[in-house]
Amino acid sequence: MNKKLCLLISLLLLSFLNVFSQTGKAEKTISIQFSNLSLQTALNRFEQASGYTFFYDAEQVNLQQTVSMNVKQATVSKAVTELLKNTGLGFEISNLQITLFNKKEPARQQKKEVRVTGVVSDDTGEPVIGANVLVQGTTIGAITDLDGRYMLNVPAGSTLIISYIGYTNSQVKVNAAGNYDIRLKEDTEMLHEVVVVGYGTQKKSNLTGSVASINADALESRAVASVSAALAGTMPGVTTIQNSGAPGAQSGSITIRGKNSINAASPLVIVDGVPGSMNNIDPSDIESVSVLKDAASSAIYGVQAANGVILITTKKGKVGQRARVNYSGTVSWASPTARLQFLGAADYATLYNEAVKNENPNDPYPFSEEDIRKFRDGSDPIGHPDTDWYNEVMKKSALETQHSISVSGGTDKTSYMASLAYLYQDGLSQDKNYERYNGRINLDSQITNWLAWGLNTSAYRGIDNDGFVTFNQLMHHVIRIPPTDPIRDKDGNFVHPGKDNPVAEQGRTGIDRTLNQQLNATAYLTLTPLKGLSIKGVYSLRHDYRDRRRFKKDYSYGGQSSGKREGYHHYYNWNWYTSQLLVNYNKSFGKHSLGLLGGVEQVEYTYRYTETSRTGGGNDALPESLNTLDASSQKNSDGGHEIARLSYFGRLQYDYENKYLFEANIRSDASSRFPKENRWGVFPAFSAGWRLSEEAFIKDNAEWINNLKLRLGWGKTGNEELKNTDIYPSVGTYAYNKTMFDHTLYATTYESRYVNPNLKWATVTNYELGLEAGFLNNMLGFELSLYKKRTNDMLLYLPILGVIGMNAPAQNAGSVENKGFDLSIFHNNQVNKDFRYSVNFNVAYVKNEITDMSGTEGVDPDNDKYWRLEGHPIGSFYGYVANGYFNTEDDLKNYPKRTGSEKLGDIKYKDLDGNKKIDSADRQVIGQNFPSWTAGLNLAATYKDFDFSMLWQGAFDVDAYYTMEAAYSFFNSGKVLKRHLDRWTPQNHNATYPRLTLGSKINYSTSSFWLQDASYVRLKNISLGYNLPKRFLDKIGFERVKLYVAGENLLTFSGLEGLDPESPSDTRGNFYSNVKKVTVGLKMTF
Repeated sequence: MNKKLCLLISLLLLSFLNVFSQTGKAEKTISIQFSNLSLQTALNRFEQASGYTFFYDAEQVNLQQTVSMNVKQATVSKAVTELLKNTGLGFEISNLQITLFNKKEPARQQKKEVRVTGVVSDDTGEPVIGANVLVQGTTIGAITDLDGRYMLNVPAGSTLIISYIGYTNSQVKVNAAGNYDIRLKEDTEMLHEVVVVGYGTQKKSNLTGSVASINADALESRAVASVSAALAGTMPGVTTIQNSGAPGAQSGSITIRGKNSINAASPLVIVDGVPGSMNNIDPSDIESVSVLKDAASSAIYGVQAANGVILITTKKGKVGQRARVNYSGTVSWASPTARLQFLGAADYATLYNEAVKNENPNDPYPFSEEDIRKFRDGSDPIGHPDTDWYNEVMKKSALETQHSISVSGGTDKTSYMASLAYLYQDGLSQDKNYERYNGRINLDSQITNWLAWGLNTSAYRGIDNDGFVTFNQLMHHVIRIPPTDPIRDKDGNFVHPGKDNPVAEQGRTGIDRTLNQQLNATAYLTLTPLKGLSIKGVYSLRHDYRDRRRFKKDYSYGGQSSGKREGYHHYYNWNWYTSQLLVNYNKSFGKHSLGLLGGVEQVEYTYRYTETSRTGGGNDALPESLNTLDASSQKNSDGGHEIARLSYFGRLQYDYENKYLFEANIRSDASSRFPKENRWGVFPAFSAGWRLSEEAFIKDNAEWINNLKLRLGWGKTGNEELKNTDIYPSVGTYAYNKTMFDHTLYATTYESRYVNPNLKWATVTNYELGLEAGFLNNMLGFELSLYKKRTNDMLLYLPILGVIGMNAPAQNAGSVENKGFDLSIFHNNQVNKDFRYSVNFNVAYVKNEITDMSGTEGVDPDNDKYWRLEGHPIGSFYGYVANGYFNTEDDLKNYPKRTGSEKLGDIKYKDLDGNKKIDSADRQVIGQNFPSWTAGLNLAATYKDFDFSMLWQGAFDVDAYYTMEAAYSFFNSGKVLKRHLDRWTPQNHNATYPRLTLGSKINYSTSSFWLQDASYVRLKNISLGYNLPKRFLDKIGFERVKLYVAGENLLTFSGLEGLDPESPSDTRGNFYSNVKKVTVGLKMTF
């Protein structure tokens, strides 16, 4: 650790030296030598060596003449003089700009000149710093300053050419002296040609792998608190499910091209080049998100890349940019997207009477007609209430606020970005809320032309508050307690009607508070000793800390006590230390381009936890102190583990004429999680591309085709899915003295799992075929990818003899296959100077199949609704096939039955094996919990100062299984739902629900009856914004002010009743639903 801290301190000292080094005013010196080069080549080499830029009129300067020079530690002016000797050219130096002109050119003073000034800005009105303003056909030019301003004396009647990287060139005719403001338009192709990939960036046109990306614009008007929520519906093949809208629930599940293993794992997340987490990043800090979907693009991450890779790049400042302050603020109102619809007291009582008679016709009705009348008319609110427990507990909406502020800019060699952000989410129940604080500082500095350094730091603090009776427990009480029970008695006191009273529990039970903190720091040093060669060292540390405190108060109501006070205190610490050494070499020679990457990475990970609890005693005045509770009841536990990984990796990129592309990646990983004999794994990948649009037969005959590329890829990635206990013995201790020696009981330790010393990596082999196209100046285009993935050596726990007395060991024995396609289609159009629009549509299909379970097919040990069966998807629902109801006595007599105690109105099941009885052999796969099809549609438009966007998301061929209180009538003496009104009766054989019962479980068997189609289409986001006009902003000193309104999840089209389609697919309804939000927002730049 001391060495690591010394490295960080050394880098910080270098930053101070860099600041002091920039205070000098001496002209820069350079050393350069070459012979008999063309002037054009010589100028390029001079620019690379000096950092200066040459400007000239190519029609007046002979670039083919040969020059030679040899200077050592010469000033720039002396070096340029030496360079231009015998060329007939003169020069002028201004800042970092060198303007060349022909000495024979008539003196400028003899021409009639006029003075022009102006501001160069982009299409959002922000000034463009460092734009080139050149008089066409002359050497006269300037570079815009930090405010985007320029000033020139130019010949009357001349034309200005304004250019800047990432924007199309603009021309302005100068007829007289005056102010000429220029607004540059984005060059869409150039702005999006570079994407972030593993350990670097690549031109999109040269990619041979499958990479999807979004930039900061996609988050512009989204009131989302997490990156995962922002990705939903934006990328084909990336399935994002936000299954909870609870405050602090930031981590929606992300799956890339299907599930690769029954031991589910998430994609690897890389933040600014090092492993990280996406859940706690403020979305305002994000510059871009890239998703590596195939092995050709992700194999560079080896064993961690089996489930895909997500690369997040945070924002940075710009060299030469004045300090710019950005503020973003939103206020949102959240409400549930769906809720279970329960019946009121009168209908409840009516159906309850019916259920009693269905169970035993001789029993009397529990509720009389007079009771039902009073429930309905509200004449006796204490004795005959009609309590809507959901509305009594849940708020109609919850407030959410987000604020972020950042400052960014730079000097001529250093750039910086610093930000602070705050998020508050109120909950739909009284005790539930969440707060988050974020801070970030990104620094980059070019110390010399061969040495650069940078430091990225970020911190996060999140506080999740709930009651001791948590929200999910509270909702469980809400859906169980019937509407016929009152909240209070006639004296206004809370009652306890045999079930927990959720209204009485709010704010009274105690606390469940979780504090999460994270600190990240990454430092790098880049050495560029030769042209095209860079050596980069990176060191990163990440520290995560969690402190969870749960304390139950001593509370009572309705004559019932909560029991003893309880206190729980849990501490968790995670630490990651990452070291990288990267060597890059890029070289172009003739028609060839070569890129090489080599690297080594070491990751160390430690985890520690301590858990303590006490019960009894205590004092509610000190609700968070274990010290006040009974010390004799204390229970303690602690533990932890360590993991280390060493990796070597490399990449080769080659292209010929920018037409024929080839890339190879390889990574070798060693992990301490595997036995020494199998510790190393090698993961190669190869891909190739053919840019047909660069071929003459297309260029010459189909000018409307801008881009046409065919790509092919193959590769392997790994899966480090095992637990530490799979290769290292796990020892436990019995809680009580259980082992007897010499008539005395002793405390005992035991080995809980048999260890397999032969475990090795699970591998995923990926095949990819892709086609990309762009037409009509990239106004229209598409990208199609076909793929097949196969996981081998998946971990399974094969059965062993029970007499061994230990759990089964893990073995490499299973296989899973995914195959499908991704398709994205885009269209964008600049209709006129005021109006432009874009349409982006994506769709993806994946077929998931377990191909080998090595004889372990059967029920999922974590959920008996799911089975793991060869030939079927992971997450398959397995059960009987419903076939209507027993409608007649003949049905009861002749149709196969499962238990023999069926009655009229019960569910019939298909006798699949034809043995005249319903048994386990009549079960089959009846559905799946993961969608085969996903789609997204993004519409965006701007008109003058207005902008509009709309994002739709859809998922299809997916099912949800309703169970317990979300499905059954009077489950655990609980509520009934509106759907139960259409129940089976002798007069209603086509009902949607079987006969009503109270305690009978005869219809509860897992079957297709309780399965519902969970396909949906959702308006994920809609936004309308207004940018204040520039003429107004100039008066108040702002660069940009935008006001907008937005909505999240406002519309959902789904066949599900009472549940959100993104909610857990196997549910009883006692969870925090997804939410829809209405947001007003403000963005400012000054």
